[in-house]
Amino acid sequence: MKKATLIFLLLAAAMLSACNNRAEQREENQTTNMNENSNTGLTGELTIASLSFTGSVNPLLESAARMFEAQNEGVTIRNVIYDNWQTYAQIINTALMSGGGEDIISIQNLQWQRLADTGRLVDMNDHIHLRPGEFYQNVLDAFLYNGGRYVIPLTFGLSAFQARDLLAPDERPSVLTLENLIELSNAHPEALLFQSGTGFGGTPASVAELFFELDFHKYIDLANRVANIDNENFITLLEAVQTMSNGLRWGEAGEEALFWEILIHSPAMTINGTDDFSDFIVATNSSGGNLASAHNGFAINANSQNQELAAAFMQFLLSKEMQTSPEIHGTPINRAAAAERSRMTISSIRAYPGYTGSTADFDLENNIAIFNKFEASVTSVGIADPMIRNFVRAEMERFFNGEVTAQEAASNLQIRLTTYLNE
Repeated sequence: MKKATLIFLLLAAAMLSACNNRAEQREENQTTNMNENSNTGLTGELTIASLSFTGSVNPLLESAARMFEAQNEGVTIRNVIYDNWQTYAQIINTALMSGGGEDIISIQNLQWQRLADTGRLVDMNDHIHLRPGEFYQNVLDAFLYNGGRYVIPLTFGLSAFQARDLLAPDERPSVLTLENLIELSNAHPEALLFQSGTGFGGTPASVAELFFELDFHKYIDLANRVANIDNENFITLLEAVQTMSNGLRWGEAGEEALFWEILIHSPAMTINGTDDFSDFIVATNSSGGNLASAHNGFAINANSQNQELAAAFMQFLLSKEMQTSPEIHGTPINRAAAAERSRMTISSIRAYPGYTGSTADFDLENNIAIFNKFEASVTSVGIADPMIRNFVRAEMERFFNGEVTAQEAASNLQIRLTTYLNE
């Protein structure tokens, strides 16, 4: 059995055991909380809109709803599930613009900045208490828009690259900028650029898109609805990626590659037997900032008649109790919970009968320190607006397919985005 498969099975078994233990403890806590905290003064019915490809409710939201109800006897929470990626945005946008919609909404695939501009989302700065040092503040602040906190992520991930053996230690950059990526690629024309992995990578367009997202505010000012695409910055980006060696494709295991791309979802992650973050490198923009993926973000509907209740539930979702739940996926936004979850995971794997694998000498605390260092340089999150993302991706692909020049791609995108931003 391959090492990666064994680690995955052990991790699954460990987490299943943790889930069972947590479920038993939760039942005891619910009974206690019903007796002790049933007179909180909160009342009403709360609805939550979320997107699910499987049509099933988010386990974290469902268990949190039942626990919150148990602690507040006057509260009822209903999870509303949408299972179509394309229609979700249309339905939610229509509902919000017409004065309706659920009380809390997932911002997956939503044009949430535009909704904030039109007063459809609540600024949670005055409703949610984010105590200094308690959360991964850089990720939280990457969502700030015009000074308002309209979205709060429950979890996040970081895109990183593991330097492969082909790169000597003195050749490995501390961060991966577009410039040193091009330099390394040209220095190793015989090698693939990426090997396996998830997220960005694999084609010139996807690499260009990554660095476009990293420098997003250089190209688009969402607050003022202004595009700044038709300039040398964008043209240079396209032409620079085009000049890279022929390694801009995914490779299979065993082929020589410069980097193995990985989505860091936990300091305790054990993907393909790779545990140590010491040789991980994050991509950064021209100012040294990196990118967080934060799809698990939620906002409060300004149309809601239950904003106080919605804010109380959001605060509950950010508590250490919920953030350490085994049902949460990704790195919890609560720093202490993230560390505890990681320690629980490694302890469970090490305690598995007969296991003598790589975690025996795994330095989790060092991984946590490196992860925290990576998070400290987060300045942005991935493009949330699906229309902007699709426009950029399509025009980049046209350029790399030889259908348009870099100047034509920039001009076309400038026109499309200017029209869209001013609709």
